[in-house]
Amino acid sequence: MRKFHCILCLTCLIFSGCAVSGLGSGDQAMLDENLPKVEKLKSMSDMSDVAFEWEPLYGENFKGFYLYRASVEEPEFKLIATLKDKFQTHYVDSGLQPDTLYQYMMRTFNKQGHISGPGKVVEVRTQVRPEALSFVQALTNLPGRIKLIWRPHYDLRINAYRIERAGEDGKFKKIATVKNRLSAEYIDEDLRANERFSYRVFALTFDGVQSEPGEILHALSKALPPEVTQLSASTDLSGKILLTWDAPAYEDFSYFKIYASSSSFLPFSLLAKSDKNSYEDRVSGAGVRKQYKVTMVDKDGLESPLPKNGVEGRTLGILASPSIILAQSTSEGIIVEWSDNDARAVEYEVKRYGGEQSAIFKGIKEKRLKDIKALPGVEYSYEVVAIDELGVRSEPSIRVKAAQ
Repeated sequence: MRKFHCILCLTCLIFSGCAVSGLGSGDQAMLDENLPKVEKLKSMSDMSDVAFEWEPLYGENFKGFYLYRASVEEPEFKLIATLKDKFQTHYVDSGLQPDTLYQYMMRTFNKQGHISGPGKVVEVRTQVRPEALSFVQALTNLPGRIKLIWRPHYDLRINAYRIERAGEDGKFKKIATVKNRLSAEYIDEDLRANERFSYRVFALTFDGVQSEPGEILHALSKALPPEVTQLSASTDLSGKILLTWDAPAYEDFSYFKIYASSSSFLPFSLLAKSDKNSYEDRVSGAGVRKQYKVTMVDKDGLESPLPKNGVEGRTLGILASPSIILAQSTSEGIIVEWSDNDARAVEYEVKRYGGEQSAIFKGIKEKRLKDIKALPGVEYSYEVVAIDELGVRSEPSIRVKAAQ
């Protein structure tokens, strides 16, 4: 401060010379001792503004006023305003820093651009910034968002709040302005899961002055549910594929999503939802292969990562074809007997070829058929198909000939 005053005194001595550089509208302005000086300069300050009032000099012969300002950071007086009407007696210097000491001085000037001697120097300190918010808190573990709450500022000059956020680089940037002094929250949305940020909240006055910085808050958005592990798919069931997987303990669990694809090279689509760690996929056809993936969804709708690789399941293939072991003509008809070759067989179908038209015998439960409709002297061929409980059919057996 002592240095500031010394420079100020030296500057005032320079001003008293015949030519003063940089103080008028041109590069140099000639000093005219006959021009009136502004000796009574009154001031009133706010946080970023200083208002001035001076006594009228209506009867004097001059054109207007030059206003100069100096500070600790810029100790040399600089011209900051040119007032071209000598009848003006008020002016406001805006955009200043809060809690900062400034010095001001005025000179008058005439039509020829000559300036008066230096007027009275006045010191003005702008008011301090509003205090930091007394309470600010970040609420974490929210899905895709972080919520900030605070206690409204008591200063009635506050009309908004500035929200700043910093990522891993630690650089704070403005992300929002919340209007109204009584507002008390902001929700930062559209965040990725388990994303970490730092926040700070400033109060703003009506003229845009920012409060002192408050506490820096560190917050984390909610993580995704744990990945589903130990998924297995059956390969030995007929007409269905049974899926089972581990169910990790998770407080916010809601349900599982089961995805399926007909090939590992094709996209997976949602097949079903289940609140249990198993699922039975009913599949039409024998020997059908499918790929599966399972994810967990929590109560907020967040879904665990989709596994990179799927698990293959398949249904049992078609039944083994029966083998005809007997095709013999008797007095009661042609007897056909066979072995099923597959434990899944629950019934059989026999097809007879020959004669005027073929015949089919369905719903046979035993491994034996007596064809009483076979005509004498006609040669027939027989083949047998095995069928399981789901209607899956085997390929026909090898045809065997017989004659009545």
